[in-house]
Formats: sequence, structure tokens, C-alpha cells
Amino acid sequence: MKRILTLFLATGLVATSFAQDAAQPQGSWYLGTGDATTLLNIFSTGVAIAPTVGYAVADDIVIQGSMSGPTDALNMNLGAAYFMGDTWFGLQASDVTGDMDLGVGVGYYIDFKDVLFLTPNLQYNFGLPDGSTDFMNVGIGFGTRF
Repeated sequence: MKRILTLFLATGLVATSFAQDAAQPQGSWYLGTGDATTLLNIFSTGVAIAPTVGYAVADDIVIQGSMSGPTDALNMNLGAAYFMGDTWFGLQASDVTGDMDLGVGVGYYIDFKDVLFLTPNLQYNFGLPDGSTDFMNVGIGFGTRF
């Protein structure tokens, strides 16, 4: 009986020591406001808020969508990110309904106050189709996860 109990305890110890918790567990929802660096302009020039919604379709794989601009020229963006710990790598399709551009990005996920997060990031957009409008963007995402 001692050997069976020891076997079960050893198996449980091995299983829990190799188990990893996902940084972004499947089923998590994300609500964001766009680029937090523009929040500094709230009283001077106004803030362009781009509502962002994301969902973790699998552990550490998040898809997202955002919209911005006036209703007659709405700019819709779709993206996906893969998390390796708190660092993420992503692909994004910008202005899906207009002149679609593709981009890649990398960022770092910083959570605070249990549900709020910041994501400083660096993105490079390829100016499709001719490459004349390539640009690099540095931003800080802000939102909540639940």
C-alpha cells in the first residue's frame, strides 16, 4: 500500500511540476481603447478612440478587431497575436474595408490591478500594394481583460 501511495504522490508531483499556466488562457475577453499615448491629448486636441475587442481562441493565441474614424469612412482592423509569456508577436490587417495594409508587431503585456493591462508595442506596416506608405509605429495599448 505504501508503494501505491508513493507512486500516486510522485506522479502528481511530476504532473504539477511540468504543467504550465497560459499567460493568456483560452476564453479570455479583452476590451481596449486603442493607443494610450493619445490619452495625453484629451484636453488639448481631443482623443481618437479606437475601440478594440479581443478573444483568446486558444491558450496564448488572441484574435482582435478594432474600428476607428467617422461612420462614412470607417476603418476596420483585424489581427492575431501569439503570446510567449508576456511577450507577444502579431499580424494585423489594417483598413480591411478600404485599401488593406498588412503589418507585423511585437509587444509586451503588463497587467495591473488584476484586470487592467498596458501593452507597449512596436508595429511595422507594409504599405500595400506598392510599398510607398511603409511606416513604423510605436504605441501603448490600454484595456481590460476578463
